[in-house]
Amino acid sequence: MRRPPCFISTGSVLIDLPLHVGRVPAPGGAVTATSSGPAVGGGYTVVSAVARQGQPAALAATLGTGPNSAQVRETMMTDGVELVVEELVGDIGTCTTLIEPSGRRTFVTTEGVEAEAQREDLDRLELIPGDWVYTTGYDLAHRTSRNVLAEWLLALPVGVSLVADLGPVESEIPGSIIDPLLRRTNLLTGNHLEITQLSARLGSQAAMREAAPDALIVRRTGVHGCILWPAHGDMIEVPGFARDVLDTTGAGDTHTGVLVAGLMDGLDVVAAARRANAAAAEAVSRLGPARSPRRDEIDALLALQPEPDAEILPDSPGVMHA
Repeated sequence: MRRPPCFISTGSVLIDLPLHVGRVPAPGGAVTATSSGPAVGGGYTVVSAVARQGQPAALAATLGTGPNSAQVRETMMTDGVELVVEELVGDIGTCTTLIEPSGRRTFVTTEGVEAEAQREDLDRLELIPGDWVYTTGYDLAHRTSRNVLAEWLLALPVGVSLVADLGPVESEIPGSIIDPLLRRTNLLTGNHLEITQLSARLGSQAAMREAAPDALIVRRTGVHGCILWPAHGDMIEVPGFARDVLDTTGAGDTHTGVLVAGLMDGLDVVAAARRANAAAAEAVSRLGPARSPRRDEIDALLALQPEPDAEILPDSPGVMHA
């Protein structure tokens, strides 16, 4: 019997340690912080968001044999996420995040086996039409993983959709990697600044559309929701939801995971985006990464909110920068 389509994430997983501070200390200085404790983060947030919507989800990123990796595996069991690549001796790294009252975040990251993508493991995956494969700019920028990962992504079978979130490190991804990947991408997502930076790198908004001709381009706009740009259609603004903000860590990944889960469910892009907006709004009201609400929680939030009309935007070069 043929298995159902699956979401497979290649995004590196880290252990996040969020530290809430009144300010970032000056060099040589000190501050007191509060923390919700270490949590599984990095590329795990998006795959857990998909799993929490009841869709099959798998992790194709390298884990190790140490305590950090053990914490990831325990969380995966809880969420129902399958590990589909072999472990390496060693452990994954950590990401310490200094979170200021304004929401601005400063990151300090240590590196581990998550940066060592194994081509033979990826080649063993039996992908089928309808699968979704997710990649991040962090892995495409990293010197030890980018070539292995990019070559495998460019060889994905026909019918397998590629989701790319280039993140804030887009400028560090070589053109020899980013250009062919954009042509293969089916869903390109980023926040306001990230999409603006990519458009500037490519020369214009029109050039970005030409570079990713088959992609649904999603610009996440925080509390305002998101702007969708289908491959062969007008831009559509889907309004967001207002929530009290406790922690924005992982909100974008939550948005992406719930959006893709909605598309896997057969929803149209606007309906899927509305669920993603609601999920991201709920996620920022919770502390720590990988805090995506589950399907029933999103249903409950949507039931309490009047459904705003999505707006078709005029097709002008400035729209995506609004």
